[in-house]
Amino acid sequence: MDRPAGWTASPEVTTATTLGGLRFADRDTESDYRTWRSGHVRAFTRFAMYAGAAAAALAWVAVLFGALVDLRGLALALIPLIAVLLAGAALWTGREGRDDLLLPAAGLANLLGGFLAVALTAPTHSTTVVGACAAMSAYFGLTLFRLPPLLALTCVAPYLLLAAVLAVAWHTDGTVDRQDLVLGLFIPLTTLAVGMLVELAMEWSTRQTYLDHLIIEAQQDALFEERASLARFLSPGVAETVHRTNHVEGVGCEIYSLTAVSVDLRGFTSYTQRQGAERMVEVLQDYYAAVIAAAEEYGATVKDFAGDGALVLVGAPFPRADHTRAGLRLARDLLGRVREVTSRWATPEAPLGAGIGIASGECAVGAIGSVAQLEYAAVGTAVNLSARLCDIAKDGQILMAPGTARALQESPGWRRELVTLSGLAEPVEVTIEDTLGPHERIPADRPQAGSKAGPEPPAIPEQPGPARQSPVALPE
Repeated sequence: MDRPAGWTASPEVTTATTLGGLRFADRDTESDYRTWRSGHVRAFTRFAMYAGAAAAALAWVAVLFGALVDLRGLALALIPLIAVLLAGAALWTGREGRDDLLLPAAGLANLLGGFLAVALTAPTHSTTVVGACAAMSAYFGLTLFRLPPLLALTCVAPYLLLAAVLAVAWHTDGTVDRQDLVLGLFIPLTTLAVGMLVELAMEWSTRQTYLDHLIIEAQQDALFEERASLARFLSPGVAETVHRTNHVEGVGCEIYSLTAVSVDLRGFTSYTQRQGAERMVEVLQDYYAAVIAAAEEYGATVKDFAGDGALVLVGAPFPRADHTRAGLRLARDLLGRVREVTSRWATPEAPLGAGIGIASGECAVGAIGSVAQLEYAAVGTAVNLSARLCDIAKDGQILMAPGTARALQESPGWRRELVTLSGLAEPVEVTIEDTLGPHERIPADRPQAGSKAGPEPPAIPEQPGPARQSPVALPE
């Protein structure tokens, strides 16, 4: 998908290099690469060391069955030393806290092993045998052990050059002819030259892998940051849904049976006029935090905030069969949390309160909008009805729609009213749960349904009924 116009792109990970890509110009990057490289090749290096020990053991078996007849005793004594050096170094560095010593130990073992190979075969005065054994040891040091180039050169070059020097010395004293001299020089020097080319190529490839690793890390960090940012603008449930679908087209509308809980502050308009915008922001931050905390505790989703109002969905985007009971429990807890917030910020001149409306039913929930911009929305009668009930709820009241109340076990103190709501042709029977007495409430700062705007909106008339009692908690 093309990036929309105006969106910024994350910069690509680029790192300056020197020596033909065999060194990073930045010291910190080079240091980090060496640490990463050590862990990257560790398993392969340890395996190669065991393989080298196994190869030495096979050479010992070959000598046991007839190879190097003239030097059988010496070979049977020295070859096990090579195997012990390699296997012992691999085992010793495998203990906790010694991983960083693996590559130096591998290089040292290869150096000693190479000298032992030359010492073992030198009594034969055969430049071919000496060169071949030295080349076999160099094969492990220059390729399989995955040593850094400089370390590999330091460990391999001495015994290869020693093999070449022996060939020259033997030709000088007449022990070998010119042809053997050529072979004695060609095998070790060619092994060193070609082996170092292979070593440098492998090192260059490893550094490219490291750069790919940096790019992947940067992309992962960007994804984590994007997801964190998404979670800050959306509720955790909505953010998780968008993340799981991995693309916007996947967040289609679905029908959910849910309970919508709308909450709104009372007296907030007057409070803002008296206290100013800066204090208003502080109150809203505290208020939003209380709403989010209550929603998370009951597994609900904060659909959105609109000024001093909030819409919480119970049963979407994660369905639950008990959404009606959970919605009322959430409303009660939410009202208590919000009153704690209002008690901290309210003043005698600018009191604050809160009212809640809840309604249940089927709603379409998901991404709604155009290709250019989508919004995660909830559309349905339950959402609209909860908002209208919230508008007319007085401070400390929870107003329930008929369908919600019928699905709940009646609590002592509930009373019912027929109320005309804006946009509805027929009156609606509203169940009211009061949590405050008449003298504890603050007046609403907005007109109620069926009334004209004025200085004091009409209240829902009190009806005869049982004395107000504290709500009884619903059974789980």
